[in-house]
Amino acid sequence: MLLTPISSPDVLARFPQLKDPNVVYPGFPASQKLNQALRPYPQWLGIPPFLGPPLGTTWYDSLQAKITKRYSHGLDMQASFTWQKEETLGVNSDTSYFTPGTVEINDVFNRASLKQLSALSKPFMLVVSFNYKTPAMNSSTLGLRVLSMALRDWTLGGVLRYQSGNILGTPESNNNLFAQLSRTDNPATFGGANTLYNRNPGVPLFLVDPNSHPDPMQKLSLNPAAWTDAAPGQFGTGAAYYNDFRWQRQPSESLSLGRIFRLGAEDKGRTLQIRAEFMNVFNRVQLPQPSSGGPFSTTPATPQANGNPGGTLSGGWGFVDTIGSRTSMTPRTGQLVMRLNF
Repeated sequence: MLLTPISSPDVLARFPQLKDPNVVYPGFPASQKLNQALRPYPQWLGIPPFLGPPLGTTWYDSLQAKITKRYSHGLDMQASFTWQKEETLGVNSDTSYFTPGTVEINDVFNRASLKQLSALSKPFMLVVSFNYKTPAMNSSTLGLRVLSMALRDWTLGGVLRYQSGNILGTPESNNNLFAQLSRTDNPATFGGANTLYNRNPGVPLFLVDPNSHPDPMQKLSLNPAAWTDAAPGQFGTGAAYYNDFRWQRQPSESLSLGRIFRLGAEDKGRTLQIRAEFMNVFNRVQLPQPSSGGPFSTTPATPQANGNPGGTLSGGWGFVDTIGSRTSMTPRTGQLVMRLNF
């Protein structure tokens, strides 16, 4: 069979549009690239990654312990401790849209290598809850009865949660590999995707201890020397998430203090309860996560920027945005509640 070269004058005379190097073949949309024609179904520009086949797998292993003190002497309390590990493969997608945690895609041709720690991973968690009501003192002495009326029926309650910090994602490579593989041409992939940086063993991941409450406007948090970008044309060897790459621990501590006032005879059960509730009662500073790995984020190659008033930090690898992310910071708040039972 004799094939006529596409550059043959006869072919070019019949199909003058082939003179345009951007045209794949006659009738193919000029706005599409050659790699679109090489896909199994070129008429489909892309399928949303969060609507893929049901091939996802998750793993959850944990040690759980609970202690319960049943109500007696005005006190009841419960404490639970969990030591857990959460892993995922192919669940959710490589986008934070519509998903509670981002699943990073590295080597798209080696699905088994995509098994990773969950973006929602919190290995250690301790939760303590309690309620206490001050008792009445039975006495025939007038002074003690007055004292009992002043001290009885006060209530103290609380829910205290202590857990590991949020896990940070490995930075995405700048080697543009996924664009070369036509991965980012899929319009359903929000922001595209990239392979990952390689981690340098033995190099600290942080410039400052995130649990030491550093000033985020004066110093970046993450260490760019801990990472090396993947070489051109190669997939990164880094994992999507590392268990020791976590932001500060952010306890959740809520307490309440109130009083029950008895209205009329005690056997009638008519009471008025007034209670003050406080969230983040110790007013702990809870900083938003730094700019790290994941879609639409900076990389270790992003230089430090000092564009805020006074020359303070405004960007860079590990920048903590305390101005634009104030809604994620939770200062101490309180509310007053009144409840009438009759």
